[in-house]
Amino acid sequence: MMAEPEGTVDMSINYLKTRKGMTMAGEIVLCLFSIIGKTVPVNVGCYIIVPLAEIVLGIFMLIIFTRGLEKTSFEVHWLFCDLLRAVTGSVILLITSANCFIHLIAISVASLLTGEVFGLCAGCLFGYDAFLVYSLIKSKNMSTTEEEPSGQEELS
Repeated sequence: MMAEPEGTVDMSINYLKTRKGMTMAGEIVLCLFSIIGKTVPVNVGCYIIVPLAEIVLGIFMLIIFTRGLEKTSFEVHWLFCDLLRAVTGSVILLITSANCFIHLIAISVASLLTGEVFGLCAGCLFGYDAFLVYSLIKSKNMSTTEEEPSGQEELS
């Protein structure tokens, strides 16, 4: 087995202690619970691919951020990729989970709503994550732009 560089595990644990790390870990756990809950009503036809795709993308982005690869790879703007993942995850999970939730209530199968409730919670958490990423992008843009003069240049 390959030995991990010293500090990699500490770096990952430290990232998971941040607000962003806890949010991403929560998204992955809620999507996992949603998948487990959605596999029970097999004949209902709920969308299991949405939380599955969000787990894969979430784990990929979590690896990128815990290893610090976003600081070394400048070809891709990782914050915008994470924002796109969070916004699409929020919208798609909320729509599909609400659709299945309403469908399951209409056919009077209230005992199978667990996956949809976790899907709705995950959709809300993805929305919160999108807000966190947007505020992070906005703060980085505000800190990198220098204040320009108000159109008045000093002539010497």
